Amino acid sequence: MIFAIDPGSEKTGTAVVSEDGSLVTKAIVPTPELGDYLSRVYETHPFSHIVMGDGTNHKKLQPLVEQWIARDHQDITFSLTDEKFTTVEGRKLYFKYTPRRGWRRFVPLSFQYPPEPVDDFVAWIIGRRYLAKQRGGNP
Repeated sequence: MIFAIDPGSEKTGTAVVSEDGSLVTKAIVPTPELGDYLSRVYETHPFSHIVMGDGTNHKKLQPLVEQWIARDHQDITFSLTDEKFTTVEGRKLYFKYTPRRGWRRFVPLSFQYPPEPVDDFVAWIIGRRYLAKQRGGNP
C-alpha cells in the first residue's frame, strides 16, 4: 500500500491506495496535523511508500514527511509525482463517487463545482498516477 498526499497550505488531502489503485481510505486533514495523522494511519494501514504531489506547497511538507520517515520508519520510501491537472480530475472523481441530490441532478456536471473540498480525491489520483508510472503505463 502507498500513502498519497495532496499538499496544501491549510488543509492536506490524503489517501491510502492499494497496489491495484483502489482506495483504502481517504481524508482531508489540517496541514499542521499531518505528522500525527501519518502515525495514526500507519497503525491501521501499514504502507511501504509515501508519494506527494509536486505542486507549490510540497516544499513546506516534504521536510515534515522526511523527518517522520527518518524518525521511526526508515523502511518507507518517499517520492514526488506530477500534480498537473489533478484538481480537475479530482472534481470528476468526486462526482463519480458522490451521488448528486436535489437540483444538482438536473444540472450538467460541466456547470457544477463540488460543494466541498476534493483534496482527498486529488490525493487518490496522485497515488494512482504514481502506481501507473511504476508499472510503466499512463495514469
